[in-house]
Amino acid sequence: MTPALENDMKFMGETTHPGGQFRDIAVMGRARMDGDVTCRSFSCMGEARLQGALQSGRTSIMGQTSARGPVDAGDLSVMGQMDCGSTLRVRKLSCMGQLEVGGQLDAEKVKVFGQLKVRGDCNVDDFHSRGAFEIDGLLSVDNLVMRPYGPCRAGEIGGARIEVRRRGGLLGRVRDWLFGNRGLRLEVQSIEADDLLLEDTVAKVVRGARIRIGQGCRIELVEYRETCERAPGSVVGEARQV
Repeated sequence: MTPALENDMKFMGETTHPGGQFRDIAVMGRARMDGDVTCRSFSCMGEARLQGALQSGRTSIMGQTSARGPVDAGDLSVMGQMDCGSTLRVRKLSCMGQLEVGGQLDAEKVKVFGQLKVRGDCNVDDFHSRGAFEIDGLLSVDNLVMRPYGPCRAGEIGGARIEVRRRGGLLGRVRDWLFGNRGLRLEVQSIEADDLLLEDTVAKVVRGARIRIGQGCRIELVEYRETCERAPGSVVGEARQV
């Protein structure tokens, strides 16, 4: 029998459940759900293992959550650890903990203050990062603004506006003093956008209309349509207008 959508479900101890349709789900113990789960909100302060898909309007992860099936999480906040074995689709994503996505990530807005790993492509309208990320495929983004407070890697990046700034402020100076700035940069095979401002970036190819190459960059080839500016301290193998 499928539970009614208006029912709430709270998991306090160690529980196995077949899944189903609920209003609000709260996991404060250890829960395993063997089927698909549909709910208005899903919060985990304990440990949740989902064997199927998850569809939720609001999702908050402060403990540990894993999902084998695709996840449609609406507004997703990760302050703990979450592992999505398949695809992840959200409207807004805030990652202050650790999030790993086994397939493709689709989102309107993404903010990364922790660690994000995506094993497929990543399609985002607005992407802001002051953490670390690893994207195996293409990061397709309208607007990217980031400061690498940890290692940041992507296969390719394409968008309209891309801004990669050097770490700043007290937090950046403390981290550099404690750990050094080694590896705190963006590494990517190719970047293409209309407007690019790059610092602390290592890339083989950079293409765009208006390009500014700042400090800490090592670029093998720059292809620009309108302008290309290079700051002292940057390394560019070849720059050509196309």
